[in-house]
Amino acid sequence: MVVQAIRRASGHAVLRPHRLLVGAAGLVLLTGCVEEETRFVSAPEATFGSDIAGELTSSSLVNLNNGTRYSAHWLCAGATAGQGQSYALEAPFAAELSAFDSQGQWLGSARGGPEAGPLTLLAAPADDACMLVVVNGRGQDAFGPYRLGAEPIGTQDELVPGRALTGRLDGDATEYPIRLDGPALLSLSLSGVDDLGLQLEGSGVSQSAHACATGELRLEAYLDAGDYRVRLRPDHAPAVGGEASCPSRVLGTGEVYRLMAERRDLADGWRNGGPLRNGDSVSGTLKGAAPNAYSLHLDGPSEISLSLRSRAFDTVLRVTGEGTDIANDDDGNGTDSRLDTVLMAGDYRVEVDSYGEGDGDYALELTRRDFDGEFRNEGALALGESLRGQLTGLSESRYRLAIDEPVEVRLALDSQDFDPMLRLHGNGLDLSDDDSGGDRNALITTILQPGEYVLEAQSYSGSGIYRLRTEGQAFEGRTSDGGEVRPGETVYGNLGGGSLAYELVIDEARPVVVEATSAAVDTMLRLSGRGVDAQNDDAGDLGLGSRITQHLEPGTYRVEVNSFGSGTGMVRLEIGG
Repeated sequence: MVVQAIRRASGHAVLRPHRLLVGAAGLVLLTGCVEEETRFVSAPEATFGSDIAGELTSSSLVNLNNGTRYSAHWLCAGATAGQGQSYALEAPFAAELSAFDSQGQWLGSARGGPEAGPLTLLAAPADDACMLVVVNGRGQDAFGPYRLGAEPIGTQDELVPGRALTGRLDGDATEYPIRLDGPALLSLSLSGVDDLGLQLEGSGVSQSAHACATGELRLEAYLDAGDYRVRLRPDHAPAVGGEASCPSRVLGTGEVYRLMAERRDLADGWRNGGPLRNGDSVSGTLKGAAPNAYSLHLDGPSEISLSLRSRAFDTVLRVTGEGTDIANDDDGNGTDSRLDTVLMAGDYRVEVDSYGEGDGDYALELTRRDFDGEFRNEGALALGESLRGQLTGLSESRYRLAIDEPVEVRLALDSQDFDPMLRLHGNGLDLSDDDSGGDRNALITTILQPGEYVLEAQSYSGSGIYRLRTEGQAFEGRTSDGGEVRPGETVYGNLGGGSLAYELVIDEARPVVVEATSAAVDTMLRLSGRGVDAQNDDAGDLGLGSRITQHLEPGTYRVEVNSFGSGTGMVRLEIGG
């Protein structure tokens, strides 16, 4: 808009173009004949540092852009020149607060409704400088009294959550300490200066704020209790990404800024990240392809129980850190997840994810207890022992097992943290097992002759805590690749390229359970004869072992054991019932 002002000097009238940037306030400057020495807009004057009061009525000036009413005030420096002042606009209507310099150049605007709190003007004019402050209604019904309350900019040395801090740039980076007495979600907002950056620093923390609008920076961080620093860095302002995503409720002029910190306790409530502590019960929302990540710090060995539930998606729970990589998909009661494990002192990452591409709301709970047990990851091992160990990385735990007489052994490796594998070798024997113990657990049952053996606890995938159980009894069964068997017998056979075939003799009608297990072979079992023809490949609780349960009449039946695939090795056949 070009407005012509008339200058009268030496009896001559001179027309001079004067360009005014109207801006968001839509301030319309009336043309007319004014002296050059007068201001480009006529308005009442207030001294910088004093309150300003006014009212929008039906007789107030009309903004020709949209028909709303506005009121203007000249704000001029006095004894407080160069000092910063904060003006808060209190009004019962939705308003816009704008400022112009003495030449009519638009300095900026802030807008909002009364329900979100007052609009703020931050200013620090130089000597003899004046600025035009305009209060503009944002609707046809925007009427009523208003007040711009002045407050000097303080000299706070520390940032306190819940209390606004105002300051003025002096050309160098400015730093404010902030202390948290417990885990919290800390929200920082910086308003008023365009070319200013904000950084949060502390133990293990270094985050930079993003710009959600010109002169508006925001930062959110999940933090543990401790001392942190908020740094304001001139000429480090990030670019505004896309369209403005936050309202500008603070109008800054004269390099004055407002810094605000808000904190929220993290023990309960809705959050998609941050630190976890004992007893936390939080809710979150999983969106997109990336998991939500939480942090877990442990000062000492701890028994950890993590529970993840969702009605919206099939959950996956994962813990990584300090050489640990533990995951759980289904806890056995549907699609929820649960991890019960022991973690050493250190820092861990807890991830909430979905199996597939599901998303939605979830609940995550954590309980922790001090762990006062011990881990044995190597050394001599005797039959009858049960111990706990821990696998980290790609290593295995190795134990020495000495056998004095022929013995039937049952070696079981269980873990809720990873997929365990078990290997037994030595004295001419080399057996391995992955899933014969059911639910991914490993189990080796075999006959050992006197000698020295090595037992290795390994992982097919992942790492974490395991339990190793060894049981042994004097070998009272027999070894046979065929022949007659009866209920109550246990027979070991060596399955080669063919099959093992036995004659099962039943003297009286009875229920019979036939099981075939092996540390070396994925067994397939068949029971036939006298009208019976039953088969089984994998029994759920035997891993790759087989089981047939059948009511049999007196007579002779055929029991066959085969290998699924080309595996060979010793098979344990047990006839129960």
